[in-house]
Amino acid sequence: MVIDNFLHKADNASLLYDNIAKWATLLTEANVAHVIFLTNDVGYSKALATDRVLRTVTLSDKDPETAKVYVLRQLEYIQGERKKQRNEVIGEPPPQEGEKTPVEQQLNLDNCIRVLGGRMKDLEGLAQRLAMGVSPDGALPC
Repeated sequence: MVIDNFLHKADNASLLYDNIAKWATLLTEANVAHVIFLTNDVGYSKALATDRVLRTVTLSDKDPETAKVYVLRQLEYIQGERKKQRNEVIGEPPPQEGEKTPVEQQLNLDNCIRVLGGRMKDLEGLAQRLAMGVSPDGALPC
């Protein structure tokens, strides 16, 4: 079970969130369900304080260098898939295993990624726009 936006507007509904946490604890202890809380609130541990140890995972954006590598790999993958589809349509043999698809490694992505951030969905969208031929600066949402 996934509970999204846990502690969203918690000031107005602290009793509600306390009861949700107790209910989730009961479900977990009875081996009825695994419960995952998704929240942006850094004070979640206080609301979920029980005698049981919680397993937590903190997710964050990719760092700029990793994000750049991810965009370049996505772009390479997209271009490779398009080339493979074109080759199948016109009857050309597929590219050899070691052959890399053309990717402009010199794209000025640093500033673009700094502005965009490191969220995977945003980076995938950027790669899609770059594959369509939009310049990195033009690929940024306004």
